[in-house]
Amino acid sequence: MHDPDDDRAFMAAALAAHAPAAGRVTVHPTPVASAPASLAHDLLRSMGKHLPLAGSEDGTFWTGNAETAWRAVAAWILALRIGHVIVTRAHRISPRHFKYLFALREHTGIRLTLLCHGPLPPVLASALAVLPHDSAYDLAAARRVMAAPVPAAPPAAARFAWWEAQGQYPPHPDEPCFLLPARRKPGRDELNAAARRLGRTVLPLPAAGRFPPDPDEPTVLLAHRLHARIAHPVHAAALGLRILTGRPATQLPSPQVHEAVPAQSQRRPKRPAPSWAVDLIEAARRFGQLEGRQSSVSPLRLCSFDQTGAAEAAHTCGVIDYQAPRLGRHAAANALRSNRPAAADRDAGSMRDAPHQSANPRE
Repeated sequence: MHDPDDDRAFMAAALAAHAPAAGRVTVHPTPVASAPASLAHDLLRSMGKHLPLAGSEDGTFWTGNAETAWRAVAAWILALRIGHVIVTRAHRISPRHFKYLFALREHTGIRLTLLCHGPLPPVLASALAVLPHDSAYDLAAARRVMAAPVPAAPPAAARFAWWEAQGQYPPHPDEPCFLLPARRKPGRDELNAAARRLGRTVLPLPAAGRFPPDPDEPTVLLAHRLHARIAHPVHAAALGLRILTGRPATQLPSPQVHEAVPAQSQRRPKRPAPSWAVDLIEAARRFGQLEGRQSSVSPLRLCSFDQTGAAEAAHTCGVIDYQAPRLGRHAAANALRSNRPAAADRDAGSMRDAPHQSANPRE
């Protein structure tokens, strides 16, 4: 789309066309950002994914790696059924960004619409000389291009509304947190005890392997955090699978969408993954295919960098790998009758509630 006069109406129409639920996103590139991964970061944000604000060098290294960042973009586009990408300010995109955009179009089959508010860059003019394309020179034609339906977009009613995860980033220091699910759902007393120890409200989640297809209110809140706060598909799926199965990060099942296996269970019933986890798991599967190192049936194996990134993502989402020590019935009764602090409280300093470590001595 050509806008040589830099008419504000063209930009307004492009921004108004942003409709992730319908499979269409508008990307407004960060000005004067020429790093190879910068446009990939903008694309991730257009899909509601946010890069880590802080973290270790191991956990955030991937954000500066152009190949990994663009692979993440492609994986999310395929998993989230994005069929149309609109890029504004395309006349200022660097030649290497055009290279990645054209590769993204080739790998995902998206409709790519470039809005140029000035003369065409030489690399784009050369590409248009050989690539089939349509051109729009007036506002009415541009609006028709941007409003065109995306045939591949499925009915929104059958999917989790990941695009509604607004206001979930950046994290608030006093926001509620969640305990990583175990085989048994913790009772109210255990949640209250954990809340006192952590100094934060702890919301309940179903037991591992027992998440229903339709999430309750706390699970929706957690799912929105997973979708908004984790930009790397593998890290998002790893945390999602840990929540679903209760397994440690070194024993995650294959990234398939058809089952969620209870932790340490001898039975392996087929159980559909809940709607909020399907897109996370599918994105990890697509990322593995694009990387060429993961088959469709192999477990989700995390390298040390990914383990660190997934652990830091858990912390960002408020998922605590922590279980309060359980007292026997007689010990609990004595603790309630005694004026002295309970043994569990005296030992609290030895417990670790960091998201990448478990307080359960059996793990």
